[in-house]
Amino acid sequence: MNTISINQRQIPFTLRRSSRAKRLRMQVDSESRQIVLTVPRFTLQFEVNRFVKMQTPWIEKQLSKIDKQNKIHPHPKYLAGDVFYYLGEPVTLELMPSSFWRPRINIRGDKMIISIHREMKMAEGKKLIKKTVHNFYKKKAEEVIHDRLQFFNEYYQFKYKRVTLRNQKSRWGSCSGKKNLNFNWKLVMAPIEIIDYVVVHEMCHLKQMNHSAKFWNLVAEKIPNHKDMRKWLKENSFLLKV
Repeated sequence: MNTISINQRQIPFTLRRSSRAKRLRMQVDSESRQIVLTVPRFTLQFEVNRFVKMQTPWIEKQLSKIDKQNKIHPHPKYLAGDVFYYLGEPVTLELMPSSFWRPRINIRGDKMIISIHREMKMAEGKKLIKKTVHNFYKKKAEEVIHDRLQFFNEYYQFKYKRVTLRNQKSRWGSCSGKKNLNFNWKLVMAPIEIIDYVVVHEMCHLKQMNHSAKFWNLVAEKIPNHKDMRKWLKENSFLLKV
């Protein structure tokens, strides 16, 4: 683990050497505030150091942005009062004591209600609450995304193979050359029109494996305001975290 000094703070960064990387690339993890630097395999250390130093203003800007976002929507602690999003609407976590060891979860209006055994210890309870919330989103995402795929494919009539849901950090979806579709299950936290955009975006890659004008015209056939959807994701993706 390397560190860089910014405003008298030591910020950790991870260096990844990749045989596939063609240039030096930097990302900042919004959850851990950790910098991830990906470089071509044989990049010399002095080149890494020079690149990091040159990127210091950008790093400061990203860290400041993350701090502001975390004030608006803090990372969950898996305690009563946490706010999550479900289909674009905020829901507040409410815990109910139960005589059952197996927790139950329901959305009622603006509440996410989880019943948890009254004798559960806090440390164990938080782990169970986190697992329950994640499983809830995974299940709902599978239902919603498969439904939207089926709905839009009545129009597009594309052929695809496997559909996989993952917890990806930097992608909302992807389409492989083998015609497998992958989606981030945290998408179910977004408004339905955003989900529809990501679904159609990845479906259109089944025909156009690029971001050419032909690709965007294909997307626009069902999502004419796709630029607005992309802008929403760029500006509000920090709300979609668990």
